[in-house]
Amino acid sequence: MENNKTGLQMVEEHGCPTPVDASGRPYTCKERTSVLTYREQDVLQEIRRVQEEAAAIKRRLQEMEQSGVTDAAEKAQWERRLEELRARRNALEKEREEAAQERMRLLGHC
Repeated sequence: MENNKTGLQMVEEHGCPTPVDASGRPYTCKERTSVLTYREQDVLQEIRRVQEEAAAIKRRLQEMEQSGVTDAAEKAQWERRLEELRARRNALEKEREEAAQERMRLLGHC
């Protein structure tokens, strides 16, 4: 006799609640093909984007300094953006830590 039920149906049949992450996405065995949850992956992708933008701004500031460009307004604009990115990176780091704790709860470790 062949069992055509999915893992999720079998879990729910046995009275086990389906674990879901903070965004409401299920976190069953099917989603556990990666060590990270979807939320963690999203946060890490955003961290990488912020880091890449910050690196580009730092290169631009260095180029301005090396070429002798003294446009104070432009430099101040880039430095303000860099500060915004630093603040965003700090917020993302806190969110990354929360997402990692959430993964531990979903796995039953907390």
